[in-house]
Amino acid sequence: MRDYPVLHFLLLTSFSLFFCCDQIYNVNKDPVVARAGNTYLYNSELTKNLPIFSSDTDSVIQAENYINNWARKQLLIDQAIINLNFEDQERLEELVMSYRSYLWSRAYKEFVIKSNIDTIISKEEVESYYLENQNNFKLNEVMVNFRFIALPSENIDLLEIKDKLIRFQEKDKRFLDSLSFQFNSYQLKDTFWIKKREMIRTLPFIKEINFEEYLKKSQFFLVNDAFEVYLLFVNDFILRNEVSPLESIENTIRKIVFNKRKLDFIRQFDKEILQDAIQTKKFELYR
Repeated sequence: MRDYPVLHFLLLTSFSLFFCCDQIYNVNKDPVVARAGNTYLYNSELTKNLPIFSSDTDSVIQAENYINNWARKQLLIDQAIINLNFEDQERLEELVMSYRSYLWSRAYKEFVIKSNIDTIISKEEVESYYLENQNNFKLNEVMVNFRFIALPSENIDLLEIKDKLIRFQEKDKRFLDSLSFQFNSYQLKDTFWIKKREMIRTLPFIKEINFEEYLKKSQFFLVNDAFEVYLLFVNDFILRNEVSPLESIENTIRKIVFNKRKLDFIRQFDKEILQDAIQTKKFELYR
């Protein structure tokens, strides 16, 4: 537990109107820091809710802010109890109890889920869901699978880099990786799919007006500008309204499958908790 000796002195002095000459404690010998109406703020709560500061001055300022905010809340509650009619108070109490019940139930369900649900989604499950729900994964714009390298135009390995990028066997990948420190930018993942608008942002020589010139499967492009040379190899592309490639949505499908598994578990859990309570006489219906 953190202590603030200087803070205690200042705060206790400023609140001496409440304390007289004696320190006030609760049953656990926890010093009182402030009172608002009939509610007390104890030192343990104050220190728990304050971060560690670099100076006593910062500590005192933040502590005073916390105490003032705490007091406002307590005083507002007291005023609400005095001024709100019985029906409003009863409605608020019902809302509080309902929310309390919701929080406890949700926390317990999350605990049970973490303890019982397998979080691993197999490749087979992902592929099965993908095949069964392809209508849900149609593209609203073109996607392209490509690899590229941007490097200074005077690079002495340019021709060899070009050959490796086109052939792209394992030994070529290792070679390119070893030279990646020479590249201004690059993308060399086989499974990399990108949407049209993102490709245009990534490659400055591609514009809306010339985009379709680069929609050629298994095609290499070399583009020079004033400062760089771009080596682009387009593997494949998928047109608008066609089904999105699995690689581009695999993580999304894993989340969907897991959430479905989670919902199924919760439905079964809710059903079984009633059945178990009936069998153990914890829940009875009177008709």
